[in-house]
Amino acid sequence: MFVHNPIDLLKFEHAILRVRYSLGLQVLNSDPDLGFSLIEETHRFVIDWHAYVEDKYVFPLIGEKAKPFSNDHLLIKNYGKGAIEQRRKDWIERYVKIVLDHNSNEERELFSIEANFMKNWELIISEMKKFNDYSKITGLKKLP
Repeated sequence: MFVHNPIDLLKFEHAILRVRYSLGLQVLNSDPDLGFSLIEETHRFVIDWHAYVEDKYVFPLIGEKAKPFSNDHLLIKNYGKGAIEQRRKDWIERYVKIVLDHNSNEERELFSIEANFMKNWELIISEMKKFNDYSKITGLKKLP
């Protein structure tokens, strides 16, 4: 398996998010209901799983440098919720850009910092196995 630690997992999930959001935006034009459904399902994954893991298990190990990224999660949660509820394609496009830029910045600014990320690995795996639809969303069938 190619996911060996929390940072590998988060980078893998970032790649999945790029694909899912790209597909969602493409589908919005031809099948708005399906497009919004895919965007909403991905948004729930971001908020209920991905950002949660970062905020609970990874960012505390990084310290102050991670605070702005944790604050971004609240913006992403609320802006995404509003864009999806209002079914505004222009807002969805901006929301997707915000999420993807945020993820790129995390990888560039945080994920190279030295920290004992393995400290929480078993806890993350334990929660992952209980998270509904993790395999469905990521395609990762055999969890670490």
